[in-house]
Amino acid sequence: MSPNRSLADSAVVARLGGGVVAAARLCVIVPAVFIVVYFLLAIVTPRSFVPVWVWTERAVVSAGILGVLWIFTRHPWHSRRPAGLTHDLAVSCLLVLPAVVTGFWPAVFGAFVTPLMVAGSAITERFRSA
Repeated sequence: MSPNRSLADSAVVARLGGGVVAAARLCVIVPAVFIVVYFLLAIVTPRSFVPVWVWTERAVVSAGILGVLWIFTRHPWHSRRPAGLTHDLAVSCLLVLPAVVTGFWPAVFGAFVTPLMVAGSAITERFRSA
């Protein structure tokens, strides 16, 4: 990447949809992919480091959930969202998987908050426009 090019203009971000859509996708993808890293680190490192990896995974999942929730608060109405953002916010319930792997029950329930809010805002918007 050239020094005059920002991370927001990178090819990876562009392939993920760019801007806020890419951020939402990364909030879902990174915790899911980190499960593999978590298992590899738990296998390779001494047993005393396992709690560190568990809490690191929990922190990554929490950051993903909070990131998706923050994006929803910035774009609450479907008609005003960038293309693809509604789908990304709705599938954020996939964050349940990394939360269950580490037994982090607040995140298991928290992963369903944003998709339920997306559904609620779509229903509210439909009734408001009718």
